[in-house]
Amino acid sequence: MAKLPQNPSLGTPKDFSEPHVYSTSNKQTVGEYDPNFTINRPLKNKLRIMPVSDSPWAPTGFGTNSKNVGCILYNDGHHIGYGGCQNPQHGTWGTSWPLGQTEKKAYFENLPIMFPGQERFGEKSFPEWIKRYKPELVLAHLDFQMFKHMTDMKQPQAVTLPMYGPDRKLLTRKQRMELMNQAFKEVSKGPSWKLSVIIPYDGEPSIPEWQLQIDQVDYGIAMSRYGQIGLKKDFGVDTTYIPHGVDTGLFKPILKPKYGKEDKPDAFIVGCVARNQHRKNLPRLVKGFAQFVQKNKLSSDQAKLILHMDWNDAMGWKFPKFAELYGLKDYLMPPIMGNLDAGESATEEEMAHLYNCMDVFVLPTAGEGFGIPTLEAMSCGVPICATNYTTSWELIKSTDPEHEDIPMFPLGGHYNDATPNGRDHLEEEDICDRGILLPYKDMWWDTPARAAPQRAICSENAICEALDYYYSNPTKRIAAGKAARQHAVKHYSWDIIGERWKNWANEIALELKGDKKK
Repeated sequence: MAKLPQNPSLGTPKDFSEPHVYSTSNKQTVGEYDPNFTINRPLKNKLRIMPVSDSPWAPTGFGTNSKNVGCILYNDGHHIGYGGCQNPQHGTWGTSWPLGQTEKKAYFENLPIMFPGQERFGEKSFPEWIKRYKPELVLAHLDFQMFKHMTDMKQPQAVTLPMYGPDRKLLTRKQRMELMNQAFKEVSKGPSWKLSVIIPYDGEPSIPEWQLQIDQVDYGIAMSRYGQIGLKKDFGVDTTYIPHGVDTGLFKPILKPKYGKEDKPDAFIVGCVARNQHRKNLPRLVKGFAQFVQKNKLSSDQAKLILHMDWNDAMGWKFPKFAELYGLKDYLMPPIMGNLDAGESATEEEMAHLYNCMDVFVLPTAGEGFGIPTLEAMSCGVPICATNYTTSWELIKSTDPEHEDIPMFPLGGHYNDATPNGRDHLEEEDICDRGILLPYKDMWWDTPARAAPQRAICSENAICEALDYYYSNPTKRIAAGKAARQHAVKHYSWDIIGERWKNWANEIALELKGDKKK
């Protein structure tokens, strides 16, 4: 387990180059600062790109994907100035790429959080990053409410002018007019940078006010076909479809996996990798697993449940106490990570072993923007059971996700449809070649403070039935795992997805630089 860099304590704005103490143990996981390496980017006809997301070492989907995309674009010749929401200092930061080896690296110019303790998404640091790094293209990978400050800066509705000068004297009328004219000129000519956003879409309907943000995005990217269809329907916007990728050379079947430092237990193991928060519907999994254990009269030596997440996350449920309500205390396997807010996480190599310990991966989600852990489990050859809502259909059932129609409400439940929706049991149509689509039994509304779309309530009975199906049919379980692996390799390998990213960035470079010559 590694402890990742922490934000400095609350205080005054840091200088851009001010160093800050950070944990060196992140060398064992994702990467490290390297003051002796000089970045020779951008190469000819390439861009200065500024990803803004969770820091590249953060154990989140945002951080993981932004880091991997940054590595691909660096290797293609672009300069990556990474605006990480937890970055402690400015400097050159290197990480192994491709994964699973240490000889080859990609390097970022990590841009620091300059108001530590006073911002969550770089909203105060962003203007300084723009001013000092001078990106040509900003690549945000954040939720709508997290990148609003970027779209506000692109088209400001107002400017603030000082009343006093550096000498603490009241500005004259002439000085104030000069400042106002200067501000008007800056706003009139528009920003010197373009904004691209990997736009999350994990349920509908969208909040109408998001249209104002969408209108300021120059290059929208949909990370799922479900999201691409939904964004077009809600906002009339065309996006480029670039799904998340997975390193199929690292996340692969392992003959003798380890759980931490221990051998894989000799039991039927059900696993889930997710943030311990409301949208993941974890109580449904706990209850469904309890029903499965009771139905088959399995002891804690015969069945295990892996909940790989922060068991004390303030956004979720307290484990193992919550599981004790269902008599599952001895069935739980502790996560190989610590406190999420403290940045304690497993290495990617450890995660590959963790997935390989699972006989089945289950995600009773209420809605996903994509589902990186689901894809990583598939790449490791583990069959998937996930709620049949949002992106699960294209990951588990679709044979050609880029071109097939993706259902928005596979079992009904649209807010304008008063007919009954969902069901509370499995049917044959739910069982797919590479996993099982868990039916939802109803929909519920999220709150506007979080996102506001409809969310799915996964069926606990269906979870029990799905687990029983794979427990009773090991041959079919193994075949589903193989099919899941094949699908991940064919559609989501970084070798394939990386080419999409390179082509996307190079087309923008040609557009911005006006140089059509190769």
